[in-house]
Amino acid sequence: MTEATIPTQRAAVIDCGTNMFTVLIAEGSGDTWERKHVLRQPVFIGQGGFQNRSIRSDRFARGLDALRTFHQALGNYNVKDVRVVGTSALRDASNGTAFAEAVRSQFGWDLGIIGGEEEADWIFRGVAQTLTDALERVLIMDIGGGSVEFVVAERTDAGTWQSKAALSLDAGVARLEEFGKPTDPLGAAGEDRYRAFLDNVMEPLEAVLAEHQPTALVGSSGSFDTFAEAVNGSHADVPYLQRRDLEPIDRQALQRLHRRLLTEPHEQRLKIPGMAPARAKMIPLSSMLLMHVLGKMIPTATVYRSPFAMREGLMEAVWQHLCTGSSDQTN
Repeated sequence: MTEATIPTQRAAVIDCGTNMFTVLIAEGSGDTWERKHVLRQPVFIGQGGFQNRSIRSDRFARGLDALRTFHQALGNYNVKDVRVVGTSALRDASNGTAFAEAVRSQFGWDLGIIGGEEEADWIFRGVAQTLTDALERVLIMDIGGGSVEFVVAERTDAGTWQSKAALSLDAGVARLEEFGKPTDPLGAAGEDRYRAFLDNVMEPLEAVLAEHQPTALVGSSGSFDTFAEAVNGSHADVPYLQRRDLEPIDRQALQRLHRRLLTEPHEQRLKIPGMAPARAKMIPLSSMLLMHVLGKMIPTATVYRSPFAMREGLMEAVWQHLCTGSSDQTN
């Protein structure tokens, strides 16, 4: 079969995160794919359920409603190959398997609830597709609702990227909000209330940083989209789905943004450029986490936003399976 006659294929990945459910639809031919469509639904499936380790009935229903929307979208795009994963809130909840069973019953999808280190590995596989030869050793950070994932990645002599250490820590912004009950605005005093907890929960990260000394922090999509747009502008001339390059974010500008996020109430934060309404409530906690981590890194460490995340890592595996029959789709 010649290259001109290789049929176009489509596949989808659905990430059932603690705060946001996201579907990525990819299209391509042969072994190459491009992002065709991304749809996000704020579900907050972990809301109010961290203390009793259970998904509340209203969140359970909202999650299924979001997946019903995705199911319709996949039908519109004629997508048959679908990979569905659940992360922190679903793996912690006693009724997480019941949610997976409901997904299988209603949509025919097998929802794989993955562990924290596996989540970190898929994040690495996604972000690594955007890393460049200009970097040598980086700390990848993904701020979720239930957990925060970290991967130290190092460029090999062959020019590929290798994961050297991976962590999944229970310090996601929804978890911090439920247990800490922050005021709005958070303020410096509110940030101080979290300091002892963060020092404790982030202790494993300090050991990793001391051992590997990464010289850059690369944020994985999510909150880092907001940070990048608030500091650098929207770059509307390049559609989001066409972005594959890392975007530098000035550390001093991030510090100024952090002070603003601490002191402005919710209604003012909504006016910040690039602020998604669903993210405005918890973005001060995301910024607090970022500043805490940067404070543990070398002072000259640079900061970047990657447009890729776990979903792109999963998509690469789905696509290779679709094209070659590879079995690298472990749930």
